[in-house]
Amino acid sequence: MTFKSVILGSAAAIIVAGAANAADLTIAEPVDYVKVCDAFGKGFFYSPGTDTCIKVGGYVKFITTFGDSDYGAFNKAYPDSNWGNFVTEASIQVTASSITEYGNLTGWIDYRAKTGNTAGGETLADYVNASTNSAYVDTAWLQFGPVKAGYFDSLFDFGQGFTDKGSYSSDTKTDHIELSYTVNGFGLAISLEDPRDRGAVGTFIDDLGIDRGGNNNIPDIIAAVTYSSGIFKTKIAGAYFQHAADIDLDNNLRHDKTGFAVGGIVELALDNISKGDKFQLYAAYAQNGNSFTGITGGSSVAGYTTGSVAGGAGLDAVPGDSWSTFASYKHVWTDRVWSALTVGYAKFEGTTDYTFFKDREFDAFRVGGAVNFTPVKGLDLMVDAAYNKIDSDTAAIDGDAWATTIWLKRSW
Repeated sequence: MTFKSVILGSAAAIIVAGAANAADLTIAEPVDYVKVCDAFGKGFFYSPGTDTCIKVGGYVKFITTFGDSDYGAFNKAYPDSNWGNFVTEASIQVTASSITEYGNLTGWIDYRAKTGNTAGGETLADYVNASTNSAYVDTAWLQFGPVKAGYFDSLFDFGQGFTDKGSYSSDTKTDHIELSYTVNGFGLAISLEDPRDRGAVGTFIDDLGIDRGGNNNIPDIIAAVTYSSGIFKTKIAGAYFQHAADIDLDNNLRHDKTGFAVGGIVELALDNISKGDKFQLYAAYAQNGNSFTGITGGSSVAGYTTGSVAGGAGLDAVPGDSWSTFASYKHVWTDRVWSALTVGYAKFEGTTDYTFFKDREFDAFRVGGAVNFTPVKGLDLMVDAAYNKIDSDTAAIDGDAWATTIWLKRSW
């Protein structure tokens, strides 16, 4: 055998062996790259391997608060308190949307966590909004076409104005299911809502210290009409519920009472003054359901008197009439600076013979202002201040309070 034959034979053997080994190699799967989804607006991308579009957002906020109050309940606990503490709040917001043959299917969650400290140098704001180190679901809902269900703003909510603390109004998140329809600027909606999210059940304590509850286990029924055209927006809402309970101490009985609420808001876009300027005017009335006007719940009268106004949150179960109104204006100075002013009023008149709340009546006033500076996109520095005053038929809940909050917020 010649040397040339040896070389050619070896080369042929190597080629055959290489082909056999190559047949045993695993073929790499094609990479499924993340793709932009523009079907639902900016910031969405396709979840790999699906037709669901995902958007991730959130913020980190650093907060400190100064304030004081001459309400008796607060000063007894914190007689020398003016500065609160440093608080950090974080939010992760995720939206998942897809197009189906029956309409869009969307899910949303806003998951938050908040640090902070408890008693020992708190201000009024920290006392009312006690900071914890726990995480919680702030909002979560799913929507399929016109049906929306989950834990989110009540259909009766109208906002609280343009300042951070806002003014007296419903401002309540509830577990509920909502059906809505919109055409030519008009919107119609109806919802069934859990009354326990407004403190309607298990919060009414009688003179004997017995928990009488405050609801006969029926959902709140709320309907709303909206309209938007050009610079004009409005919303009118009505609610029917059974939150209140009257107490017959002689016979040791509770009488459930039905109630209703009506409210409305008008918003004007005042771009002719400065682009982004807005004005809101709101009013609401409720009978036997005081969270609907901000007497309790949300940024309420009861909250600003440390729970002492006619029973704090339990006041929602006390029969009575309540009103609230506010006006709020936002002015945009530059593309980086805006300010806002909100002025509000609320009133409660009790209609029960129950001793502790009998003939209880008070007026509440609030004025607040805010300045926001955005040095770069996604970063906000806000200073927000509010003053509150309560005039009542009893000195126990008379008083005034002020609180100033400074926060730095990075949003994405």
